[in-house]
Amino acid sequence: MKKLLVCLFMLLPFTAIMGQQVSHTVQRGETLESIAKKYNVSVYALQQANPGSKDLIYTGMKLVIPNSKEKNKETKKKTQEQIIVNNPTYNENLVKNVETQPKTDNNQKKSGFTDGLDGMIDAQDFTIMLKPDIDVYGFRFTTTNYKWIGMTFGGTYQFVSHGSSDFYLGLGLAPRYTVGPLLFGVSLYPYVNMYSQYVQDGEYKSGTPKFKDKIKVGYGGILDIMAGFKVYTTKKGKDIYVTGSYHVNAFEFKTEGAFKNGLWGVGIAYNI
Repeated sequence: MKKLLVCLFMLLPFTAIMGQQVSHTVQRGETLESIAKKYNVSVYALQQANPGSKDLIYTGMKLVIPNSKEKNKETKKKTQEQIIVNNPTYNENLVKNVETQPKTDNNQKKSGFTDGLDGMIDAQDFTIMLKPDIDVYGFRFTTTNYKWIGMTFGGTYQFVSHGSSDFYLGLGLAPRYTVGPLLFGVSLYPYVNMYSQYVQDGEYKSGTPKFKDKIKVGYGGILDIMAGFKVYTTKKGKDIYVTGSYHVNAFEFKTEGAFKNGLWGVGIAYNI
């Protein structure tokens, strides 16, 4: 009985080796080298397992593949798949994970109302405006949403003898478009404003005209052209741009002299 057990014990390695062997039918164009590479075995081992293949192999010939790592990988993979299929807890968690994944609309257009303009972004920008030759200075804040719709708020002040100022609010088109590190924008919108006007208000006893500031409500249109260059990206993914712009104000929609008296601007912009 002991001898039988010893013999069986000695045969176990050979049984394992034989269990790992698979066969392969030679296909047209295959060589010993390509077959050995496919099963991750050496050519020498393949020849040793198939003595008749040392000189010639042919299409349809069956070869024994020793110690096939490919077979082991396939067996391991099938075993893992079987474990997953037969594991109800895993399947339940898999279903839950799938259900909690956010749904993505494959037809959603990155560019909002436009198709193909992937560079269009929602953005905000703040600009300081000036025209030194007529002593006019101002500021402008614009926010763009839905890639097209812009809202702006701003004001100007002119340093004349008594000074004059105005504040305006506008709503219109203000697309922002990026090309690499560059940012381009055009704003076109009507506005309403409140402005002060220095008007004559009677005379002093000496006959000298008397003036006072009078607040009025007006309207007009604004054209603003902007270009910028990206200088920084925050940890939250916001791209910061330094911008330059030219601001044209057509008060009461009168364009005469509007382009000539436009304001130059410098500011910053960022995506939202």
